[in-house]
Amino acid sequence: MQNSRFVLFCTTILLAGCSADYTPQAEIFKTVSASGTLTFKGKPLSGFIVTLHPAGDQRTASGTTDADGRFSLGTNAPGDGAVAGTHKVSVIWQPPEDDGLGSTVEDPKKMPKSPIEIPPKYASPDTSGISLEIPESGSSELKLDLN
Repeated sequence: MQNSRFVLFCTTILLAGCSADYTPQAEIFKTVSASGTLTFKGKPLSGFIVTLHPAGDQRTASGTTDADGRFSLGTNAPGDGAVAGTHKVSVIWQPPEDDGLGSTVEDPKKMPKSPIEIPPKYASPDTSGISLEIPESGSSELKLDLN
């Protein structure tokens, strides 16, 4: 009898801990609006991802440039802005999305190439040499001109 009570007790504890309504929540960071333009030698870069890397344990912010080189940064969700403060910056090209037909590129040499090649140093926040200050009031006029 004691054995069956123990099994019943353990089963009750397990079932109580397995709620179907539980959804883990990510920490939401306070952001301010942050958008701007990315250019390379004065020409707009389209299809590039701009990522801001804040100091400490804050979350990065990123956004993809449009045909005019404009980007809008997002931290918690696309376009919701960036955490105010100083950020190191990295820039990488984003290959086009999957065409939905199930085609994948197995050989990295056959991956689509960026229409404009930028120096590889910009791919890392530690080597890009770029930092941006996002003011507490936010900014829609961030300017990144890569050389």
